[in-house]
Order: sequence, then C-alpha cells, then structure tokens
Amino acid sequence: MEGYITYSQLGLLLMFLIVAAVGGYAILTMRNVNAAVKDIGIILKENQEALGRAIPNIAIASENVAAITHDLRTGFSETSKAMETPTRSLRMPWLSGKRPKPSPDSLPPAGNLKRSPLFRPIPLNR
Repeated sequence: MEGYITYSQLGLLLMFLIVAAVGGYAILTMRNVNAAVKDIGIILKENQEALGRAIPNIAIASENVAAITHDLRTGFSETSKAMETPTRSLRMPWLSGKRPKPSPDSLPPAGNLKRSPLFRPIPLNR
C-alpha cells in the first residue's frame, strides 16, 4: 500500500503543529502571569494592612524622634562645654593662670637631634 502526501496536506500539518506549539506556549505563559498577578495581589494586600497600622503611629514616632534629637543636642552641648574648659586651659595657659610644664619624655635628648635620621638640613641654594 502506497501513500502520498500532497504539498497542501503537508502545509496544513505544519500549520497545525505551529498553532499547537504557540497555543501551548501561550497557555504556559498565561498560567505564569496569573500566578504572578495572584502573588502581587497578596503582597499589595499585606502592604496596605501594614500601612494602615503604621500611619496612625507616624505622629507618635515623629514626637519620639524630636525628643531624642533634643536630648542628643543638649547632651552634645554639655559635652562640648565640659571638653572646652580643659582644652582651653591647656592651649591658653594664661587663662588658667598656670603654665604647663613639659614632661621629660616629650623632649628630645640634647645633642642627639643632628644624629637623628629624621633631621635633614635644608639646602639654601637650589
């Protein structure tokens, strides 16, 4: 038994296969899009509920922030005043009436200054 397929039948078979493949792809795509839309809807609903709970608390939170920043500002101003007095008396000894004496460890030993590797004379003629 011999069977022949004409070109028109081959074209119809090919068109049917293409339509079936595109239809299957469209079904899979629509299924994924539907799942994504469902997830987005759930997330939006949760966010709306969270915003509904958070918005009434914004006034309380801003009052708390204002109180905290006020406390920080007063704390910093008190700290800076406390630090200013010893610093000023060290930098300007005539204000405190005392003259700070350097400790023996802070001074370089006499005579060893020229031998130090950090000491290099500056040439005058360039």
